[in-house]
Amino acid sequence: MRWYDIEPDVFMAVSMIECANTDAQIEYAEYIISAIKEKDKELNYIKNSTMNNISNKKFQRWYDKNELLSTAFEYLKCTSKDLQKEISLSVLAYKNSKEALV
Repeated sequence: MRWYDIEPDVFMAVSMIECANTDAQIEYAEYIISAIKEKDKELNYIKNSTMNNISNKKFQRWYDKNELLSTAFEYLKCTSKDLQKEISLSVLAYKNSKEALV
C-alpha cells in the first residue's frame, strides 16, 4: 500500500495531480510546498525528510520524474496525517477554485 492510499482525501488529491498536465502538476507542487511551509511553522517537514529521500534518483514513482513534484510529495508524506489531509483538501479546493474561473 502506498503512503497516500490510507486517507481518501490524500489519495484523491494525489490522483488528481497525477492526471493533470505537467504545468498544472508543477503549480500544485508549488502550492503544496508553500502550504506546508505555512502550516508547519516548526519545519518538521524538513526535519523528517532527509536529502536522500528528497533527491531519490531511482525514479520508481510516477512523481519522481519531476524534482519539484517529488519534493512536494516527500514533504507531504513526512507531515502528520492530519496535516496531509488538511493540505490535500486545500489542494482540491484550490483546483476547484481555478476551474470556477475558467
